[in-house]
Amino acid sequence: MKLRVFLPATDRPEDSARFAWKLFDARRELLRDDVTALADIPRAGEVEAVIPAERVLLARLKLPKVNASTIRELLPYAVEEKLLADPTHIHAVAGSRNTRGETVVAVVDRNWLRAMLDALARVGLRPTSAWSESALLAGGHGDWHVVWGPSRGMLVDDEGVAATFDHSQALPLAVRLAIDEATQRGERPEKVRVHTAENAPAPDLAAWSAQTSVAFERGTLWETLAAGEPAAGSINMLQGEFAPRSATSGWKIPRAALWLAGAIALLQLGFTAFDTWRLERERTVLEAQREAIFRAAFPEARVVVDPDLQMARNLAELKRARGQAAGDEFLVGMTQAARVSPNGVRSVEFTNGKLVTR
Repeated sequence: MKLRVFLPATDRPEDSARFAWKLFDARRELLRDDVTALADIPRAGEVEAVIPAERVLLARLKLPKVNASTIRELLPYAVEEKLLADPTHIHAVAGSRNTRGETVVAVVDRNWLRAMLDALARVGLRPTSAWSESALLAGGHGDWHVVWGPSRGMLVDDEGVAATFDHSQALPLAVRLAIDEATQRGERPEKVRVHTAENAPAPDLAAWSAQTSVAFERGTLWETLAAGEPAAGSINMLQGEFAPRSATSGWKIPRAALWLAGAIALLQLGFTAFDTWRLERERTVLEAQREAIFRAAFPEARVVVDPDLQMARNLAELKRARGQAAGDEFLVGMTQAARVSPNGVRSVEFTNGKLVTR
């Protein structure tokens, strides 16, 4: 199952704060939804957090083509002019690059996001992804969206860039400015669908259409759209320092170290294989030399299976043929003493390898 938690826009989550949530089954079908305290939210194997649009700044920037780690370091300073805030207080994540070479960047207050994630963690909820609620309306082509609620509104363009505004029956300034900027980029929307939330009455869409020369049409309910899936390529804010930690996340090994360890292992295997080949070659040479020595000493031998054993047996046979003992030193000494003592031997003393007879 999957649990979707909608984070409130408040500065700090109080103990009594209530969170909207939706629970989905394995097929992403909505099972139930509610607005409750954190402790009463059901648990699920997958948890995702939805950040309110007023807490996320989405901007289009022209960024240099560098690696991802460098981009993460540069982003807070790249959006500094748009925020007029301390770069060290923000968390910025880059999305994909569009056809104009611009990159949509999502920015959120670092302390606010940390406080929200800590509040979820205290009740055992650890999201693996977090994205702006505008991602639920992104992905169109000249088809923009407005969510119209009792107290606030949200405009979302094709790329998911959102602007929020206070509720007013008149055409919101944020909507007019967004359409003018899109016109300058050559991306003026063909129509804007207006979705109502919390039973809010729809504004005068005909008047809005006349003022902007863009067709404003009645859409559906925001509560229905909020149960959908975010657009492909939506920016996941849980990256960098906020990336979910796995059981092995504390054992992060630099890629260079992994390459070095692999190279050392390959070299060790290579040296071991070479040493084995060298020793095997030396053994073959020595065995050939041993067999050659044996054949030189006993040329009549037809088959050589074990030169050492065959040499010992042949040597013993030669000694016996010449009247020499073929056993140990004691037996050899006794044989010689018997030959040189015509009167016999009365006593025998054998010490330290020496045989004395009387």
